[in-house]
Amino acid sequence: MSKSNEVYDLVIDRLVSAKYAFGERLLVKELSQETGASRQPIMSALNRLSAEGFVHIVPQVGCEVISPSRDEIADFFRLFQLIEGLLAELAAERRTEDDLMELKLAHQRLAMMEQSNDASPERYLRLNQAFHRRLHEMAYSPLLARKQKNNFNMIDFFISQSAGFGTLMTGGDTVHEHAEIVDAIEKRDSARASAESQDHLIAIAETVLARLD
Repeated sequence: MSKSNEVYDLVIDRLVSAKYAFGERLLVKELSQETGASRQPIMSALNRLSAEGFVHIVPQVGCEVISPSRDEIADFFRLFQLIEGLLAELAAERRTEDDLMELKLAHQRLAMMEQSNDASPERYLRLNQAFHRRLHEMAYSPLLARKQKNNFNMIDFFISQSAGFGTLMTGGDTVHEHAEIVDAIEKRDSARASAESQDHLIAIAETVLARLD
């Protein structure tokens, strides 16, 4: 892995796990000390993060994490849910039996984690990502799936900065909502798969936005 990708992955991980907060300064010197990377690959990573909307880079001033308004976050959720609905619709139309089995396994892992003694927000995050990543792959639309992967990081960032994954893990209906999405995909009901997927994200958006009020 290149140093630029290493720095990028480090910052993304800290964003989605709330180790970096809205408006926090990111210092090239500190990132260099942590990763051993020189200024050039660090700036390459930060420029990529800026292009994806996670940070602002101000020449001669520095780099800081975005601090979006409530309306900006609400608008992004609306965009995200529409794309996720389309991916679920395509997955229902195009999935194979092997695809369906893998999606069910991803769902089962998340359901089992919620009932286990070692449940944690971090594990919930990873298993939830795995479920949605499998769904995206089933749509057989690589360009759309890659776009949504970046959007997914942003959504996880918003969740971590507001409600937190612990809240979704203990107070949400993620497992039930995922089960409904899986059922619709299994039955090749593309319209329902889209609707269930969007309803799932609407519920998450409501939880996030309520914490921002």
